[in-house]
Amino acid sequence: MGTGTGTALGPAMAAAASSTAHRPRPLPAAATANRSASRPTASAPPGRTLVCSAPRQSRPPRRAVATTARAAEAGAPSSTSPDAVTYSSSIDTDMPLYEPLGVSFDEYLQDRPRVFRAMFPDESRSQQLSDEEWRIQMLPLEFLLITVRPVVVMQLRNRNAGGLDLRITEWELRGLDSGYTPASFDLGVRGSLYADRGQRRGSRLRGHLEISITVALPPPLRIVPEAILRGVAESVLSTLAERMKRDVDVGLVADFRRFRLEKAASRAAVARADSKA
Repeated sequence: MGTGTGTALGPAMAAAASSTAHRPRPLPAAATANRSASRPTASAPPGRTLVCSAPRQSRPPRRAVATTARAAEAGAPSSTSPDAVTYSSSIDTDMPLYEPLGVSFDEYLQDRPRVFRAMFPDESRSQQLSDEEWRIQMLPLEFLLITVRPVVVMQLRNRNAGGLDLRITEWELRGLDSGYTPASFDLGVRGSLYADRGQRRGSRLRGHLEISITVALPPPLRIVPEAILRGVAESVLSTLAERMKRDVDVGLVADFRRFRLEKAASRAAVARADSKA
């Protein structure tokens, strides 16, 4: 899970675009990807034109538009179109976690700003909104011939029993051509991280990430065969999940190593001060 990262629906959760003047409304690892079919989202490059043999008529140029939404609360009724379809993917993290005496991974996770920076190190593409929420400008995502620039709000929350939950609470799709705007679109990202200490050989870092897209395709994409749409959507979601997982496996684990060294140095400094007192 986890996207310092340019998470992307692109090469197949690559992700960061530039910010716009208004705040988006509405609008997380050896791994196993589970996908379920449905049909993907739409977003198209501005400036595409349709050429036909009929006489040309003047019409206003298409505009790039933004689609915004807030993630639905658990149990809330869905506002999605009855024609919408869903694609989903999940991935897991399971790797050794070294917790020396006096240093807890749960303590490390309490510092949410630090954890966020470890997972999303590119500060030029993120903005802290509150103690637990950050806006992330993702890299452009590509789907078939459509390119979209997503902006998401990521929430990190600590569990009472230890561990961390993350989810997207708001999202915005920027750069969509007005002709490719879906009638409805929902993006769901939920994940968790925790230390599993019930192992004989030591602690394990475990995580789980689920990504889903529910979309009513715009007319230009309805002519694409379903098998092609499914294949592209599954590839996009799998790539996104794998990149977020990599950010945890690399960025978070490396920063926890630095955290351990900082704690050890702090204890050594206190011990030296006490010995001189």
